[in-house]
Amino acid sequence: MRPKLSKDNNRMKIKYLFLATALLVLFFSCKKDEDNLEPFDHVAQALKDDETIRTYLETHFYIPPANDEHFGEVKKIEANETPMINQAVEQEVNFSSISFKIYYIKDTPDGVNMAPTRIDSALVNYKGLLLDEAKTVFDKNESYTFWANLYGGVINGWTYALPNFNSGINVTTIGMPFEFDQTGKGIIIIPSGLAYRNLGTATIGANEPIMFHVEMALVKRNDQDRDGVKSIYEDYNGDGDNKDDDTDGDGVSDFIDVDDENDGILTIYESVDANGDGNPDDALDTDGDNTPNYLDSDDDGDGILTKDENADPDNNGNPSDAKDTDGDNIPDYLDAD
Repeated sequence: MRPKLSKDNNRMKIKYLFLATALLVLFFSCKKDEDNLEPFDHVAQALKDDETIRTYLETHFYIPPANDEHFGEVKKIEANETPMINQAVEQEVNFSSISFKIYYIKDTPDGVNMAPTRIDSALVNYKGLLLDEAKTVFDKNESYTFWANLYGGVINGWTYALPNFNSGINVTTIGMPFEFDQTGKGIIIIPSGLAYRNLGTATIGANEPIMFHVEMALVKRNDQDRDGVKSIYEDYNGDGDNKDDDTDGDGVSDFIDVDDENDGILTIYESVDANGDGNPDDALDTDGDNTPNYLDSDDDGDGILTKDENADPDNNGNPSDAKDTDGDNIPDYLDAD
């Protein structure tokens, strides 16, 4: 015999039924609203941002920093000051099939050391401002403590703009805070599409272009896949974009591919850099065909692909167990005879 439901149980069932119904109504209401949303026009916004930025550049002038200052200053034109539009360099950036424009001004003299690439890291001081007359500062660091990873660690505008600035000289005294001399300084103005887009942040509005004062102190050449080759040297076609260099055509760019030519041997085990400086210009080229082993699918030029010569029987990427058929201490994959 079934036990009778108490009044409390009945109330509980009604409560849950009401809650479930409310949730369903909310779900379908939200779904209907989403279906009615128009896709955001990023192309139109890029054009609008450029107009906003150019107007700002035409109505403001730039005062470079003194030697002992990190940042300069931007003020509204009141007399006959030179407008920033006459000084700024226009940099066109094609990103996600949209054409954007970044504007930057480099102080003279520029930094005396190397500039980063889009896949390096940079030690920078910066001050971020909105393009308003209040000169609202939304972020700042001037203590040489921020390392910007330009590949995926910062906004896209930084990735494209910071390589325009050269770094300086480290004159830090041991045991003291970082100190640099002859650094690269200036400003960059970035459209919203290369910053925080139509989302914004707690301090930056949606679709808002932003400006940065920057000081480039130090550059670190990265090796993203830790294969012994600095990523800057894996841009084989020299177009400044590492993403389109893929030796083995596996869909993984060489600078993040641990086995660049897919021969079963990890690049780091293919004698890529004899002097340890990260530059593979001294990489081993066994068959002398001007293709170093780490990019050569047939290392010894015997017509048999390296991956078919038992170069790594235990499949761990290390050829220390490679087969040596004739016992001459040269593994088959490196032995033309």
